[in-house]
Amino acid sequence: MSNQQRTSLGLNDDETPIDIEQVAGMLRPAPTSAQQKSIIKAGETQGFVSRVAKKRRQVSPYQAQFGGKCREGMKTLFQEVAERLNIYDTQALELAICALIEKNGFDDLLKKYQKLTK
Repeated sequence: MSNQQRTSLGLNDDETPIDIEQVAGMLRPAPTSAQQKSIIKAGETQGFVSRVAKKRRQVSPYQAQFGGKCREGMKTLFQEVAERLNIYDTQALELAICALIEKNGFDDLLKKYQKLTK
């Protein structure tokens, strides 16, 4: 550790005391909507991009993840099926599971499936 003294920030100096109440009262009023729009427009002309989300996406019910290996080309085939059905891969997977359950007559699993997907 060094023996050097740190330079004062001037907060405790008797010559220039800081009045906290005066500083607290210096808050600027919020800009009006017209001022906000002009600020945003000026920022865009300078190349600044807004960080505000344009639209909030709906929370997906698909949160659990599982994976496995498959034969070469099977993933592409599965994605093509989902594309032809005009649905997401996750929805196609659920439909495939349902079809397997129904085909094999697993009524107990069908009830579980219906409970999970309602």
